[in-house]
Amino acid sequence: MLDLNNIKRRFDPADGFRLELHLHTKNDSACATLDAGDAVLMYQKAGYGGIVVTDHFLTGNTSVDKNLPWSTQVDLFFNGVDEAVKKGKEVGFPVFEGLEYTDWGTDFLVYGLDRDFIKAHPEMREMTPEEFLPMFHEAGAFIIQAHPFRQAYYVREVRSYIDYVDAFEVYNMGNSDPKYNELAYEEAKRKGKRMTAGSDCHHFGDQYFGAGIILPHEPKDLKEVCNIIKSGDYKYFGG
Repeated sequence: MLDLNNIKRRFDPADGFRLELHLHTKNDSACATLDAGDAVLMYQKAGYGGIVVTDHFLTGNTSVDKNLPWSTQVDLFFNGVDEAVKKGKEVGFPVFEGLEYTDWGTDFLVYGLDRDFIKAHPEMREMTPEEFLPMFHEAGAFIIQAHPFRQAYYVREVRSYIDYVDAFEVYNMGNSDPKYNELAYEEAKRKGKRMTAGSDCHHFGDQYFGAGIILPHEPKDLKEVCNIIKSGDYKYFGG
């Protein structure tokens, strides 16, 4: 159990509904140490209005055993968000379901992809972004390219898919160099693409509360979140 006394209240909920769009839990992300239930309490204490849990999907750095049948993998993958949703209901804190889909280090935050759809399409693992992104859209998903210009040992090649996604993450707290955020901002501005921000939180700590979006009101569900981003009636914050 984390010590909430170490978390400062950063924001006043009266100033707007702050939503974290990008965070990982140890339940399903192999590189995370933050328990899903603790993530809820941590962000609530900091003054956020809600979170979207986006664990590393089965194509990426997941903690799920990839030797298991695909359907079983999918069920296990959503343990983190399910635990967070349960804790959120207990304490009155909205939690929404997402995932971070990876193709050789190129990452996409995907919201609204139905679990049964995922189970029915194990072939997605062999698809290229040019193939799976349109398929996800057709299935009703909303997609943000995460940290598009990040350079790291696990990123095979920096690739922008701005014409295939709904929004660009132009501020990511996990980027090691500010220029990666600057390049994303300039690309989104040039293309007229919606811009978002996220902490890319993996661990417990007060250092993660500096990114997300501010909505005009509390959304009733994830679909409304996505529609608000599409409309442009929000602000992103980071730094």
